[in-house]
Amino acid sequence: MPPTVTVPGATLGYDVAGPEGAPAILFVHAGVATRAMWDPQFEALAADHRVVRYDTRGYGESPGEDAPYAEADDLIAVLDAAGIDRAVLVGASRGGKFALDATLAHPERVSGLVTIGSNPSGQSYEGIEYTQSELDLEAAMDEAEGARDVDALVRIEVQLWDVGPERDADEVAPEFLARAIELNVGAAHWDFQGEAQRPERLAIDHLGEVAVPTLVVIGDHDVTDAKVAAEILLAGIPGAEEARFADSAHLPSVEHPERFTAILRDWLARHSL
Repeated sequence: MPPTVTVPGATLGYDVAGPEGAPAILFVHAGVATRAMWDPQFEALAADHRVVRYDTRGYGESPGEDAPYAEADDLIAVLDAAGIDRAVLVGASRGGKFALDATLAHPERVSGLVTIGSNPSGQSYEGIEYTQSELDLEAAMDEAEGARDVDALVRIEVQLWDVGPERDADEVAPEFLARAIELNVGAAHWDFQGEAQRPERLAIDHLGEVAVPTLVVIGDHDVTDAKVAAEILLAGIPGAEEARFADSAHLPSVEHPERFTAILRDWLARHSL
């Protein structure tokens, strides 16, 4: 059985591997997946890093109650349970938001930061010009949620996030599409009623305080606000570097795992992480 850590109102399932005492990496999954999205990176980097991944509250093997909580506190609790003092945080989508919030709230625990298609907490969406495809998919997603049509919701979420609003499903590899559906089904969390608390210090107002090496990853087929967010992070975080995937949407680490892992390894090596 994988280890778990008990936090107020939840039990968080996590995995840990790699040499004890090696530089540590904590992976935080996207909202359309579970910690299984990191399978390729977890296996590859465990060769020379202490790697940890967990299911965030309400997802996968992390059941939670109807109670208030803070995602950054859960993240730190997993590091504590794994016996890791300091780690590089690698977060996809909402996982990157949590990683950034934890970096600002607990800078002594973070040695590096990687965000993938992530929006900083507190980002305003006013004035963002969404495409008609995005608006149509969002409306369809709301309708499916209201009807509790899980099959339709999975299909729409995979199209919007994994494939990308302006790409057709037949433009991506069938293996990736099947994996995207599998991860989304496994991430079923729609009945979770826990209440995530807004961070006291919103990241959008404190990006200049991030003092660790930072890599901002973005796919050219991602949703509009994620691409806007990437520009905000690159402009606001001192020394932040960019990695663009011209042939990916919201989850380049899943769609192109070998290339993503190579880019991550190179960045880690250049910063001695």
